[in-house]
Amino acid sequence: MSNDYWDEFVAYSQLHFEEGLIRAGFTTTPVGWSGSVGHGQGVTRVVITLPARFPFRPPRVVPEDREAVAWSWHRERDGALCLVAEDDHDDLWWTDSAAFLKHISAWFEEADAGWPSDRPDLDLERYFEPSRDHRIYLYDEIEGFKNAFVRFKPAKNDTMIMMRGTRVPKAHKSHKDRYGYVVELADVATPPRNWDDLETRLPEELSIGRKIRDRSISILMVTYHRGDSLGVLALDVSVDAERSITARVLTSASTSADTRNLRAGLLAPSLGDRKIAIVGAGAIGSFVADALVRSGVRNLTLIDPDTILPGNLVRHLVGPSCVGLTKVEAVRRHLLERNEDRNLTLDAVVQRLDTGADAYDLIDSHDLVINASADFSTTALLRVAAESRGEHVLSVALVDHGATFRIDVLPPLSDVDATPVLDTPDLQEDVAELFEPGCGSPISPAPPHAVMEAASAAVRHAIGILSGRPLDDAGETRNVAPQGKAHES
Repeated sequence: MSNDYWDEFVAYSQLHFEEGLIRAGFTTTPVGWSGSVGHGQGVTRVVITLPARFPFRPPRVVPEDREAVAWSWHRERDGALCLVAEDDHDDLWWTDSAAFLKHISAWFEEADAGWPSDRPDLDLERYFEPSRDHRIYLYDEIEGFKNAFVRFKPAKNDTMIMMRGTRVPKAHKSHKDRYGYVVELADVATPPRNWDDLETRLPEELSIGRKIRDRSISILMVTYHRGDSLGVLALDVSVDAERSITARVLTSASTSADTRNLRAGLLAPSLGDRKIAIVGAGAIGSFVADALVRSGVRNLTLIDPDTILPGNLVRHLVGPSCVGLTKVEAVRRHLLERNEDRNLTLDAVVQRLDTGADAYDLIDSHDLVINASADFSTTALLRVAAESRGEHVLSVALVDHGATFRIDVLPPLSDVDATPVLDTPDLQEDVAELFEPGCGSPISPAPPHAVMEAASAAVRHAIGILSGRPLDDAGETRNVAPQGKAHES
């Protein structure tokens, strides 16, 4: 997109929008476009302004009489209407002024009805001015600290960690800890917008104002509920010379396992007690292990006899500090370091899977065995062992010089053809084998993104099997990385 095209697009969008406002009876004023919006309960006059990033940000709308419109969770701190949620930016629909005015009218009708279908967003922090303290205040299971003094200690990366504690009398000036109090806010029908508004809703018997004025605390952690969801507001509270209290919002975040599991998928809770073995902790196996742990798995057995070499790092999960470690130990250390508070059980087995007895033990002691060894004999060994036990293993590998991943359920979950027809890409003719100095076997040219896609697909199939919702009875094959010369479209 050239600069001329960009400028023309922006100018046309603004002109088109403003012409629509004129047709709707709006007039320009020094503060914006002023006009009336009709709704079920009457007419409300508003001022519409276009932000600097219009049309890529929606217009701003403020009632001319800000106090005549009821305050709610659907207004900004300055009185503007909350019209477009962050997850409603699929297109630039608001550039159509008629559609935008209709949306404003619908906002007023919802407000008149008391927001019957309100979504309980936990965004109380946007109603307070931000603090100059830009550190992140971290807390764990905060409801266990309700109505208690807490202490925040500085940690790495400009974070502050919450723990129990009260202010040290006559603390030295160099003392870096900060002290606070955790209190529950009962009334959240409308959001408080300043300290005075907030204080009237806090329990009088806790004397929060006195605690702030005598400098026992400089942090106030406010918990509240909207629907079944818990919200937390961290405030930096201070007292001026006239003994007036100012409250400014701090950036805060939970470190609890429940919070992390919210992003791990709906099936994460059911995966915590499942035990999975991964045979092969190389490129694919390492990312399979990482994705499984991120998805909620807590018990893993890693099996591989090999060692991390510098060349492995291009496609492997771990970094340079792991060169020289066995692959299973390198992956184990990485997962434990990254998930130090998640109660992982990771067994690292430095050996090759060679015997039927070992295969039987592995299958019998795990809910699922994933074969990422890319070794035909290991795959065959596990398939025969699984068939004889009446169980199933999952096998994943890259083939066609990394252009295709293949995932097999062995044996298939039903009587189906486990060797589907695969349309392979036109590879460059005579792909030369690649050798790494000091390594006798050819090196696969599979690119890192193919490794990650194969691992991701394997984890989807694994979770499907573990949850009783298999994606396919036999598995999956997919072309992911055409190699060699580029193809003409």
